[in-house]
Amino acid sequence: MKWYTKLLVFLAIGTLLFVIFGFSYVIRAKYQMNEYNIQLGVAFNAATFVNATETFTDEENAVIATYEGKSAVIVPENYKALQSYLRRDYAMPPFGKVKDESALHISICGESHLYIQGDKDGQGALLRLDTDGKSFLMHVTGGDLWEKILKIALEGRNDYPNIPLE
Repeated sequence: MKWYTKLLVFLAIGTLLFVIFGFSYVIRAKYQMNEYNIQLGVAFNAATFVNATETFTDEENAVIATYEGKSAVIVPENYKALQSYLRRDYAMPPFGKVKDESALHISICGESHLYIQGDKDGQGALLRLDTDGKSFLMHVTGGDLWEKILKIALEGRNDYPNIPLE
């Protein structure tokens, strides 16, 4: 067998493997994205139900955001805006890791935990949702999204400020 025939066979096998692994990644990413969307909604719906009549400030009943030594209880009126930011142009990256110690941590009723780390340019964020024994790694993008996430999580909105914790 001549060298160029071996090269063509090698390229054909390589291309076939690339396509197979590419399709399997796309299918897995689609299912993970759907499950992330469902689990995020379930966690915030449960928090909304618990905090419907009174906004709790304890770890087991509240949605608490912590970042760089600052902590705040996110009031229920800000849940939808935060969820919107956490679903903005979201996609599952093939690789990535969120550093828990330097990330924004959002605890949802002590059951679900979000770890969010902003991109260097501030236009997006890498996040991990740990809930019910499952972990979802997603990347969200949008105009100044990292600053918007920090503001809604730690300060709230003008009409609905969050409750700062000592």
